[in-house]
Amino acid sequence: MRSMSPRTLASLADRGPYPLRRETGQKRLHELHVAGELSGLPGEGSPLPPDPDDDAGDTWAARHVMRTAGASPPWADLRREIAEERARLVTRLRAHHAWLAGRDARLRRLPGERILGEREATRAVDERVRGELEGAIGELKALVARHNLMVVPALQLPQPSLERLQELARS
Repeated sequence: MRSMSPRTLASLADRGPYPLRRETGQKRLHELHVAGELSGLPGEGSPLPPDPDDDAGDTWAARHVMRTAGASPPWADLRREIAEERARLVTRLRAHHAWLAGRDARLRRLPGERILGEREATRAVDERVRGELEGAIGELKALVARHNLMVVPALQLPQPSLERLQELARS
């Protein structure tokens, strides 16, 4: 094996991860420029902008495909799903609070003999809706737990609760 001088080794180290491809591309661009095929193009004579993936090495292709395909990591899709589900639950809570307020207003105008029966019906509906909401919150908690297993602690989401969602619904 032939030994290389320190100057040759230093020049090879300065070329970056893909020296042959880069040199071939530079040569071809120079040939096209000399032949006049690149004349009149915008930016003629100025250097190319820096490549954001210049130092990416083997991961360049993966990053490029992800960026151009609009792909996102699984935790980002899960985070979007969590936000949508949380918004649905808050909307459901707001509607239920509005229904309860309307129901209370109607109960005040009812004759005395009907109030107890109507109040019991209202309480039964309220308990049923709260049970449905607790079930949906349990599913949301499972999504949040799965999300939190995928991300670093700084990106973790707090576990949802009926009380927190009610605060959001009232705001």
